[in-house]
Amino acid sequence: MTFLRCVALVLLVSWFGWKPPACRAAEERAADWCTAMDLYQDGRYSEARAVLRRLEVSTPDVEIDFHLGRLALWFDDQGEALARLERALAASPREARLHNAWGDACGLAAQQAALWQKPGWARRCLAAYRRAVELEPTNVKWRWSLVGFGCVAPRIVGGGFDAARAAARELARLDATEGMIAEATILVAERRTAQAFSCVEAGVRAHPEDAAAWYQVGRCAVLSGQNVPQGIAALRRCLELGPSGGEGRPTRAAAHFRLGELLERAGELAEARRERDLALRLQPDLRIEKV
Repeated sequence: MTFLRCVALVLLVSWFGWKPPACRAAEERAADWCTAMDLYQDGRYSEARAVLRRLEVSTPDVEIDFHLGRLALWFDDQGEALARLERALAASPREARLHNAWGDACGLAAQQAALWQKPGWARRCLAAYRRAVELEPTNVKWRWSLVGFGCVAPRIVGGGFDAARAAARELARLDATEGMIAEATILVAERRTAQAFSCVEAGVRAHPEDAAAWYQVGRCAVLSGQNVPQGIAALRRCLELGPSGGEGRPTRAAAHFRLGELLERAGELAEARRERDLALRLQPDLRIEKV
């Protein structure tokens, strides 16, 4: 570029705000990425998925594959989840989050596969979860994956309640509160409801102003089907305190939805419908875990 052309370009930028097309495209892409991440964090997954798909380019992008892979899992799209997360993992094999997400994809495949294929997918799932823990041993999210695997997978493929409890003990060493919630989750899965409530009630006594602690009492009531009035009161207290949401924390939408589930069991059908409708207005793509 000649000297005069350089001067002209500088003047265009400084006087009129003109930018070369490549710069404008980069700025638009960055803005779209921020929009997608905001939608993703807010739980507006259908909208986030649409924006991320617009951002795709011809060359593989780990971040886009990771997030679209996670969204595919949310919508039970096994094929897309496996393809995207396998590609992201091949490009960045030492990222724990990719191994954990790949494990989730294998777990979904295990659920949807023919009976004779289930053990193979389950073992791949467990291996991926363990690799994530190896790479980031202090990350509680990866420990939670092992707890969940133990609660739902049979012992023959490495699951079972003994395995879940071993993972919960490791989790408790990292975070006592998370360890308590994990123990309560296992107790509910074992149908040891009284002990499960003792766990979550201890959490409320230790942290009476923590919305998440009250949420766990309500969650325990939903999963067990017992102590429904106590669960309703706990979720109402949770909503009064204002659940913060965020990574691994209950959202306001989840609390309203759980409250609706309990109100339905209590026979308060109109109020239950209002709570569930409110939850879905707050988070249209809301889905609640079953364990």
